[in-house]
Amino acid sequence: MTLYEELKARGLVAQVSDEAEISKMINEGKATFYIGFDCTADSLTAGHFMALTLMKRLQAAGNKPIALIGGGTTMIGDPSGRTDMRKMLTREDIDHNAACFKRQMERFIDFGPGKAMMVNNADWLLDLNYVELLREVGTCFSVNNMLRAECYKQRMEKGLSFFEFNYMIMQSYDFYY
Repeated sequence: MTLYEELKARGLVAQVSDEAEISKMINEGKATFYIGFDCTADSLTAGHFMALTLMKRLQAAGNKPIALIGGGTTMIGDPSGRTDMRKMLTREDIDHNAACFKRQMERFIDFGPGKAMMVNNADWLLDLNYVELLREVGTCFSVNNMLRAECYKQRMEKGLSFFEFNYMIMQSYDFYY
């Protein structure tokens, strides 16, 4: 069984744009991938551990992981799985949590030269011009499709702030960046 087949059999592959190409890249150790971690607390959770285990497994096969610390997206807060808005954290709290995440991740993933990378989306999101974001990224989104997303459907009864509604667009900018 190939690595890609193993990941798929374990339910770790949900949507793929070009399965043949992605399978080939992963199996040959040529994929570069990222996993995002919003730093809402000062310690990684069991859920984060699952993502780190996947990163480590893919890295061991020669693939290059990018650990994306969500210093910018944490300023908004992921509405997924929430019945109400997340508590807003201060920039200082988020920076502290991001530093804690970094120390913890370094125990699992090799961030040496030519190995994994760690980036913080605060580096590009916090100075982003809002009009630029709307023009560059916002035009690629359908509000109708966004409202059909599970993370927003769950919140329609209790209310979803415009603040939180922007999370998906900000998160997508990570991929664009």
